[in-house]
Amino acid sequence: MIEGKARQSVKNVFVNISAKMIMMLLPFFIRSVMIYTLGNIYLGLDSLFSSILNMLSLSELGFSSAIVYAMYKPIAENDDIKVRALLTFYKKIYFIVGSIIIGVGLILLPNLEMFIAKGTEYPKDINIHIVYLILLFNTGISYFLYAYKSSVFIATMRNDLDAIIELIRSLISHGLQIFALLIFKNYYLYILILPCITVLNNLYRSHVVDQLYPQYKGQEHLSKEDKKDIMTRVGALIGNKIGGVVFTSVDSIVISAVLGLEVLGKYTNYYTIFTAVYAVGSTAYTAIQSTVGNSLICRTKEENYSLFRKLFTGNAIISCFCTCCFVFLYQPFMRLWVGNENVLDNSIPVLLALYFWVKSTRRICFLFKEAAGMWREDWLKPYISVLLNVTLNIYFAKTIGLPGVILSSVIALIVVEIPWETVVFFRKYFEKNIFPYLKEIFKSAVITILAVAFIWILSYKMNGRIENDIMLICVRMGMCVITTGCLYFPTYRKNQIKKL
Repeated sequence: MIEGKARQSVKNVFVNISAKMIMMLLPFFIRSVMIYTLGNIYLGLDSLFSSILNMLSLSELGFSSAIVYAMYKPIAENDDIKVRALLTFYKKIYFIVGSIIIGVGLILLPNLEMFIAKGTEYPKDINIHIVYLILLFNTGISYFLYAYKSSVFIATMRNDLDAIIELIRSLISHGLQIFALLIFKNYYLYILILPCITVLNNLYRSHVVDQLYPQYKGQEHLSKEDKKDIMTRVGALIGNKIGGVVFTSVDSIVISAVLGLEVLGKYTNYYTIFTAVYAVGSTAYTAIQSTVGNSLICRTKEENYSLFRKLFTGNAIISCFCTCCFVFLYQPFMRLWVGNENVLDNSIPVLLALYFWVKSTRRICFLFKEAAGMWREDWLKPYISVLLNVTLNIYFAKTIGLPGVILSSVIALIVVEIPWETVVFFRKYFEKNIFPYLKEIFKSAVITILAVAFIWILSYKMNGRIENDIMLICVRMGMCVITTGCLYFPTYRKNQIKKL
């Protein structure tokens, strides 16, 4: 049974990464077309409203994770009545969530200008309030139209189906949006496509779930005990949800409010690459989360510790490679993509590379803790992290500008997030000392620094010899691959990994 689930996990990873690789290219086309048809200010407005609406999604409060976790056991035991009861409860919760999003979103409507820095430009040929209303409707409507059913795919380890549906949605949506920009150069038409596709996509996803899992159709009532257990988990998850949204959304809001939409538009070009690369890895780990959760239940702690070590090692190698690529490929790629006039200071790629490495290094421990449902054990952590991040975000943005926004997130992760959740998980689950694991993190950091330093020396010696950015990207990519391989594989030989 475990072997079958392992095979499904491999399939999930392959399909999810393939779909994500395709979908990560689509925003580049959209942003390229928008830059050359409408301009950077529209990109900034897009990012600002997306961030505001992401903040509103906090009203979901982590119910999705709690419900999926609660579904693992009844699905494994073929308890269809319990699954139907969970889905019925989930549907009611999502109706409330959608209502809250729409309600709070409407309250913010008259005060949108406060999120845009005074004295900076914003699009004058459109009504930003109408644009916001359309995007608000797009965000809220999903919660009323069967969004809860996607949990069935995750809980039954059919992430591959969800990824395929999402890929189809993205191809159609982005294709129509590019057409609207190129032919009509109309921003209203560009955003009106979003809610139309959202409605159709949710209806289709619901149809697929009903066809594949007819046993989960119907209404059932969840017991008070089960509701209490879910609400308890949600209470612990609220902080994690807040932390996740703040790290992804507050940056854009602060940049817009302090530095303006044009700076935000240029920064989001860089951050689009960051999120695309990080999302590929996240997709893979999300695809195996249910397998890790099953392993934590069915296997011994030592077997799970061995799995943890292997995943950490693989993740460390990938993180090192991607970090090197960020440092050395960002600027030539940006010159090719958006032109010299939209290239930011060299400090931005370096800080984003640091942010990526820190965030990626945290990923395996976070994955295991999520799969184990350990949300209550460090419930205070995200609140402290968010407070530190927001405070530093605003202060650094006003004092040192754009680099400070990235730096605040890095500091919050290093000082609060990583040490706290590592201590909790190792002590509560593995019941092991964390210092050998911290030693491995330190070793990974040293190897990554050496890789960056070595490539920098080679790049410095080659400075000026390669003027073509495409050739420069290819050469530096090869340097990143070879350097990472030469430094890592002798250290972490296959099946000869030392105990952490």
